[in-house]
Amino acid sequence: MSTISVSGLSAILRSAPSVSLSHTCRETLRVMFQHPESKCIVVCNPSDEPAGLLMSERFFLKATGRKGTGHFYRESVTKLMNRAPLTADIYAPLASLYEEAMRRPDVMKNDCIIITDKGKFTGVVYPSDLRDSICQLP
Repeated sequence: MSTISVSGLSAILRSAPSVSLSHTCRETLRVMFQHPESKCIVVCNPSDEPAGLLMSERFFLKATGRKGTGHFYRESVTKLMNRAPLTADIYAPLASLYEEAMRRPDVMKNDCIIITDKGKFTGVVYPSDLRDSICQLP
């Protein structure tokens, strides 16, 4: 019998929905409503590499707060995504990733961190989970 040890980012990795760069805001809202437990949606290119991030709450507020939602619904999701989200490889050291996350502007400090494996979207990590994991390190 073998035991697989899970440590580092893989221990706190969460799944998150992803959409393609070609999605409209309406299509992306549908995805968001299909995954109400997720704090974010990752926008990926055709090779499944992260291209941007939408924090669900912020995206929803923009979607419902605009006048002329018909035009908004037809807009590309790329207009609202964060084009430079914090992204890290699954093997990145926890402490240095947390430090990098805390250097982001205040409004972005709680944004999900996109995790990749060999450049492909794997999942996300919440900064709070990352902080808690670091506090448990020996």
